[in-house]
Amino acid sequence: MSFKTRWQRACSETIGSDLFWRIAVDHRAQLDELMPLAKTFTRGVVLDAGAGRMAWRSVLRPLATHYISTDYNVEHQDLTFCADLQGAIPLADQSVDTIFCCSVMEHTPEPWRVLPEFYRILRPGGHVVLSVPFMYYLHGWPHDYFRFTRFGLTRLAEQAGFTVVRQMNGGGIVLMACQAISMAITAYLWTPSAPWLSTLSTSALYRVGRFFNRFDVNGLFSQNIHVVLKRA
Repeated sequence: MSFKTRWQRACSETIGSDLFWRIAVDHRAQLDELMPLAKTFTRGVVLDAGAGRMAWRSVLRPLATHYISTDYNVEHQDLTFCADLQGAIPLADQSVDTIFCCSVMEHTPEPWRVLPEFYRILRPGGHVVLSVPFMYYLHGWPHDYFRFTRFGLTRLAEQAGFTVVRQMNGGGIVLMACQAISMAITAYLWTPSAPWLSTLSTSALYRVGRFFNRFDVNGLFSQNIHVVLKRA
């Protein structure tokens, strides 16, 4: 069994559960970084844009009055509908209060079309909680097209009509190395009967990566850029 197959099996067996966030350094980092933003800005009708296999559903649904999920393809039986985020979301203008979109725009061939479509369906005063990669390994190939600087993302957001109300850097170069190690450990040691073989090592690697990440105060080697956008 190949490394890729082993890794995907571990993710498939844990996604949607608490274990998913503890089998890899990047999973843990994304949860710790985005959870506070989600809790602060998520309300009302929530669209999980690019929901994939519903990793974030358990986080978002308790914060929403109505949870909706969409993706380009059906990867989970509970997906609400399929849609192209690049201008073809089958929702009415100003019909949602919050859009959550994590690690999705890099997989769209024309990402500059995504934020105008989000603006169209978002109600005035609504927020987009958005995360995109800056320095990140090739993933979801062959549909991995772009990386974003915080300045480029701000420009795309403002051109679409949004105001950036929160921005933060996520991860770091040491965390990236720790992620690679945690993926290898999980891929080859993961078993549902002994999840601690993966989770304990991931926890230790995460602490190492976070310690060294604090020295990159300007986010020059960030893995991800997280922003919250608001429609006036």
